[in-house]
Amino acid sequence: MDDSMPHITGAELRIMKVLWELGRGTVRQVLDALPAHQDERPAYTTVMTIMKQLAEKGALTVDRERQPFVYVPALPRDQVLGSRLAQFLHTVFDGQVEDLVLHLAKQAHISPEDLRRIEAKIRAREQAERQPRGRPAKRKKGKP
Repeated sequence: MDDSMPHITGAELRIMKVLWELGRGTVRQVLDALPAHQDERPAYTTVMTIMKQLAEKGALTVDRERQPFVYVPALPRDQVLGSRLAQFLHTVFDGQVEDLVLHLAKQAHISPEDLRRIEAKIRAREQAERQPRGRPAKRKKGKP
């Protein structure tokens, strides 16, 4: 796990997802774009407090020159989601990737199309790992 990554709670992650989608936003813009959670919308002050906490953690930057303040994600989406997944994997599956994947395969309703896409990504990853570092993979003739 990345120790430099701040711990992002579930409520904070909901806010981050909205800001990644918007790119930047005020508390009101985030509140208006926030999907209802369990048929409830949080209060304006709740969203404001969470955004302030995210800024204190370094997950958001704040433009205090403008009124109302404008918040911008300071952490990339992939980095935060990767950290959250690593935490989940470590906490729930004791770091055992195989157990996580097998559980998903058994429990999740994965369509045949999704399985084909997953298999293709696994094959591409395996092929990329077999390539010597610094050399691009050979392309088939006729393919861009």
